[in-house]
Amino acid sequence: MKITNTILYILLLLSIIIPTVNAQDTDMYAQDHIDIHYFYSTGCAHCANVKPLIDKLNDKNRYPDIDIHIHEIHNDDDYKLFDNACNLFNIAQKGVPLMIIGDACYQGDREILEKLENRILENRTEDKHYQLSYDQVQLSYDQIGNMTIDNKNRLELTWPLIFTSGLIDGINPCAFTVLIFLAATLLAVGDRKKMLKIGIVYITAVYVTYFIAGFGLLSIIQYAGITKSIFTLAAIIAIIFGLINIKDYFWYGRGITLKIPEDKKSIISKYSKKATIPSAIILGFLVSMFELPCTGGVYFAIIGLLSSNMTQIAAIPYLLIYNLAFIAPLIAILAIIYRGADPKTIDRWRLDERRWMKLAIGILMLGLGVLMLGGYI
Repeated sequence: MKITNTILYILLLLSIIIPTVNAQDTDMYAQDHIDIHYFYSTGCAHCANVKPLIDKLNDKNRYPDIDIHIHEIHNDDDYKLFDNACNLFNIAQKGVPLMIIGDACYQGDREILEKLENRILENRTEDKHYQLSYDQVQLSYDQIGNMTIDNKNRLELTWPLIFTSGLIDGINPCAFTVLIFLAATLLAVGDRKKMLKIGIVYITAVYVTYFIAGFGLLSIIQYAGITKSIFTLAAIIAIIFGLINIKDYFWYGRGITLKIPEDKKSIISKYSKKATIPSAIILGFLVSMFELPCTGGVYFAIIGLLSSNMTQIAAIPYLLIYNLAFIAPLIAILAIIYRGADPKTIDRWRLDERRWMKLAIGILMLGLGVLMLGGYI
């Protein structure tokens, strides 16, 4: 009986002590618990230098009190968090690798590798805790008063905005000139079907060239981590180009005018007169490059917007839609000429209305630039 009572007493004592110890351990864990948020990009050489350290810290057997939240910035949600984190910490050059621990932020492999261990030791004693919320894509941290970043006052980057920008950019005297000249050359020999075929090839070449150029530039901007600088530069260029185009509505040809450079026109004429499928492909590529002074301002602004708001993959549909809208006026002109309109008549219309075209493009550029610099888009 005494043995039974003794066993029951010991079990009762253990039932009191063990939960208390567990509770203390839990409190200690909560007190010393560290959240690390690590942003990286696949294919980034500097991120690869940091990976062994991340793998080491991710070992729960060695570091049970550390939680590493890994964010690949080509994922839409992770990129939004990355963008907001850069804004929150006033990082001018957005780039990876980037690590947030406590109320500190470290960028670049060298800084992370040199300072991370000391920072973890500080966090073990100072009880720093940093949280990122996916729900509203906001960042908050208790250390400086629950400061948050939100986008309530910003206009959304919508399909209509992208399509309208591309369409207005496509209604451009520079873009029309080459197609009209090409069509007139082919019609002079009386081959309307060949004119349609060559015209389609030319327009397709323009579309593909613009898309590849846009996607390539966006990729370079994001991989180089210069989205914020390019965003600001694109806004400034849009404003300057917009004012020049608006000037052309009132004083066309005076001072600086955005047009295809004179020394490039002979090259365009050379390939236009050949009027073959290979020459149409080359012509589409060359014209896309040569007419950038006319059309590049809007496109650069849109690329700046896309690079600062989404990943490369997410930007692809927007680039496809923008460039489809850009070539829509060319498709319309080709269809009208094929149906029997005289290219000379269309060219006269282009010359008569070019001031209004310049005004429309100028207002679009100026508006985009102001909204971008003002932080409304």
